[in-house]
Amino acid sequence: MLRLVSRPLALAAAFALGFLPPAASAGERIGDFALIDHRGQHHQLSYYSDQKAVVLAAHGIDEAAGFEAPGGVTFLYINALQTEGRSRLTDVTPEASAPILVDESQMVSASLGLNRVGDMLIVNPASMQTRYRGNVSELRDVLPAVLSGAEGPVMGQPGNGRAITSAAFEPVSYTNDIAPMLAEHCAGCHHEGGIAPWAMTNHAMIKGWSAMIREVVQTRRMPPGQIDTHVGKPILDVAGLTPDEHRTLLRWIDAGAPSDVNTETPDPLTGLEYDTKRFSLGEPDLVYTVPVQEIPATGVIDYRYVPVPLKLDRDVWVRAMEFIPGDRQVLHHVIAYVSTPSDRSMRGIQTGVARGESVGGFAPGRQPDQFRDNSGRLIRKGSSLLLQMHYTTTGRATTDETEIGIYLHDAPPQHVMSGGVAGQRRFMVPPHAREHKLEGVQEIARDAWLYELNPHMHFRGKYMNYSVEYPDGRSEMVLSVPKYDFNWQFNYVLADPLFLPAGSKIIARGAMDNSAQNPGNPDPSTPVHFGLQTKHEMFFGFTTLRYVGDKPPALVAR
Repeated sequence: MLRLVSRPLALAAAFALGFLPPAASAGERIGDFALIDHRGQHHQLSYYSDQKAVVLAAHGIDEAAGFEAPGGVTFLYINALQTEGRSRLTDVTPEASAPILVDESQMVSASLGLNRVGDMLIVNPASMQTRYRGNVSELRDVLPAVLSGAEGPVMGQPGNGRAITSAAFEPVSYTNDIAPMLAEHCAGCHHEGGIAPWAMTNHAMIKGWSAMIREVVQTRRMPPGQIDTHVGKPILDVAGLTPDEHRTLLRWIDAGAPSDVNTETPDPLTGLEYDTKRFSLGEPDLVYTVPVQEIPATGVIDYRYVPVPLKLDRDVWVRAMEFIPGDRQVLHHVIAYVSTPSDRSMRGIQTGVARGESVGGFAPGRQPDQFRDNSGRLIRKGSSLLLQMHYTTTGRATTDETEIGIYLHDAPPQHVMSGGVAGQRRFMVPPHAREHKLEGVQEIARDAWLYELNPHMHFRGKYMNYSVEYPDGRSEMVLSVPKYDFNWQFNYVLADPLFLPAGSKIIARGAMDNSAQNPGNPDPSTPVHFGLQTKHEMFFGFTTLRYVGDKPPALVAR
C-alpha cells in the first residue's frame, strides 16, 4: 500500500532525487495536459487557446467557493485529493459548479505546483505561459490587471486550504516496472512490423522517445481508445493506464529515464517476440483479394462500392472476419454487406440510408470482427460481398489491394449474431459550434443480448456515450467515450453480454465540435450535414447483439 506524505516534503524529495521538474513559476511555460471532470467531460488545456486566460485552481470539497468567470476566461478546478475522488465529487457538487478536473495520478497538480487547496495559476493558454501564481481568493483583485496586460505582481500568497498529499516516491525500476508496463499497454503496436511509427525495442529507444511519451500520456492521446472507467459496464481489453501506472511512468521519465539493465538483468523489451503474420486471428478458411484500387494524390474520393464474388457452393456460417489494408494511410474504412443475386438494397447502401446488416468491417484501430458464445452470421450460397470502401488522399498517388480473411464454423452455431445502430441522419451542425449535441435511438423489439458498441463519427466528432432505457423505467450508462478520435474507431466489447428485454431502447448521445478549436475540423465556417464524405458528418452508434430465439435452423428456413 502506498504511504501518504505531505506534498511539500514529497516535492523536496522529488527534486533532490530528480523525479520531477520544478513546478512552473509565473512567466514560465507549462506543459499541455488533459483530464476528465467530475461530470465525465474531457478537458485539454490547449483546447482553450482562444481564451484570454485560463484559471487553474486546486480544489477541495470543503473549501470550494463559487466564481463567475468573465467573458473570455475559463475557470477550471483541479482536484487531486486522494480522500475525495470522482464519485464523491459527482454526488456533492452543485450542478452549476465550474468543471472539477479529477487528477487521479496527481501528476498534473505536481507539474503545476498546486500544493494546497486554494493554490491558483492564471495561464495564457495561447502561449501556455503562467501570468500569475497565488491564492484563488486573490482572483477578483488580480484578474483585471492580468487581462489588461498592465504591469503588476506575478506572485501572490499560496493557498490556505488543506495540503495535497501524494503517494510516496518509491524506487522505480526500468526492468521491473517500466518495461513490463510498456509491454502490456504499448508494445503490441510499437514493435517491429507493428502499426505504430516506431518500435519499443529497448531502453535506448524508450529514453529517446521519453519526452514524446510523457506528452501523449499526459494529454491522454495514448493509449488510444480510452473510455471513462468510472461509468458504464466493464469492457474487455480497455485501453489506458491506471493512475498508479501513469504516476510511475511519468516520475521515471522526469527522473531522466534511468536504466538498471546490466549483464545479469537483461532488457525485457529486447526479448519480446510478436507474430507479424498478416492475419492476427490465424490462417483464415477463406481469403479474398479486393481488386486493386487506384488512389490519386489529391482530391475528394467518392465512396466506392466494390463487389467481391465469394464463389460459395454452399451456405456458410461466419465466426470471424478480418481485413488487411493494402495501404493503411489512405483506407479510411470498409463496411462489408452481403449481396445475394436477388438483393435490391444497393441504392440504399449507396445513399447511406440502408439499415441492412453488415457482416464485418475495417476502420483505424478497429479489431477484427469475432462472434462470441458459439454465434455467427449466415452467408448464403451464390452470394458476394459488397464492400463500401472509403479512401482519403494523402498528397501522393498510391494503390490499395485489401485482403479479406473469413473464418468459418465447421457446423451451424448455436446462435445468430445481428447488428444495429442508434444513429441520426438528419441534422445540421452550425458553424463554429463547440458542442452540438446529437442523439440516436435503437429500439429493441425482442429480448436480446448486447455484445459490442462501435461509435462512428467523422472529424467533428467530440464524444459519444451509450445508455439503455429499460421498459420498467430504469436507465443505466453502458459506455462513455469522452474524447472521440476519428483516427481510432474501436469496437468496445462488453466483458459480459448485457440482457435487453423487449421494449428496451439503446440511446447514443454525443456531440460535434465544428469550432476552430477542433484541430481536425476541415472548415469551421461552414454548416455541416449528414453525408458520406469526411467533409460531411455521421452520427452512428453501431451495436452488435443477438436476439433470443434466433437460431440457425429458423434463419436457413426463411
